[in-house]
Amino acid sequence: MTAIRKILIEEEPVVAETVARAPVAKLRVVETAPAEHEETGNALVNMVLFFAAPFIGLAYVIALPFVGLGAIALLAARVLAKYEAMATLGTAVKMVGLMIAAPLVGLAYVVVFPFIGLGTLAWLGGRAVLAR
Repeated sequence: MTAIRKILIEEEPVVAETVARAPVAKLRVVETAPAEHEETGNALVNMVLFFAAPFIGLAYVIALPFVGLGAIALLAARVLAKYEAMATLGTAVKMVGLMIAAPLVGLAYVVVFPFIGLGTLAWLGGRAVLAR
């Protein structure tokens, strides 16, 4: 006889106390009028979504391997971060990456911020004209 079977045989059976049953719920059928289908003019949106759906699916299929590899890399980085040498290396790589990205971010600010300023100026000017 195995140890598990012996333990199962030697255990005392557990007897639950009798539990009062809940009263039976009575279900009633309620007749309602069928809802009217409202035409909201979304035919153009539905056609655009119909033609865009294969391309959206293709984007998901193309992105799936990269998302999976990113998840694996993230898990590996979390495991490696537990080691002191790898944590130090990670900090150094992060600093080098920030040093490389800083000029590119600055260039993006120089290129984009004049347009943001013009948009803000037009917005405030439009609000001032409408307030008169």
